[in-house]
Amino acid sequence: MHLSHWTGDIAKLEVHVDWAYHGQWNHFWGTYTYRGHGVYGFKSTSHGAPLDTYGRVLYVDTFNSAYGAGWMRENSFLMHRPLGSWCYSVNPHGSHPAGTGSHYRFTIEGPGVTPDVGTLAMAPTSPWNKAAQAPDNAALAALNDPLCRPH
Repeated sequence: MHLSHWTGDIAKLEVHVDWAYHGQWNHFWGTYTYRGHGVYGFKSTSHGAPLDTYGRVLYVDTFNSAYGAGWMRENSFLMHRPLGSWCYSVNPHGSHPAGTGSHYRFTIEGPGVTPDVGTLAMAPTSPWNKAAQAPDNAALAALNDPLCRPH
């Protein structure tokens, strides 16, 4: 638990939920901003641990997944420069099965001394449809983040 007596603006975590790889995996993407500017770090380890005081790790938890009942950690990762953009698909990673759940929880530390930010999202409820996916793919492509491309 983190307590804060903050009274100003807090950072904004934008989360979009859609499909990756033609409906095979749940996919999330968005931005993390503070006062209209992307929040990101400048240096990290090869495993994604921040090496400066600016980097922020987004924690993604999955509810009632292959990992077990209740909330379980799916993964965590850093925001991308310069927009604070991010993306992630819930597919198998190494020996871990796909942690597809019914709900997802996103939590990230606030920039500076601002409060932590978090939100919940439901897994996609409708089956993948190319036409329905097109607006999400266009919005993701508009971020111009080479690490986050429509699948």
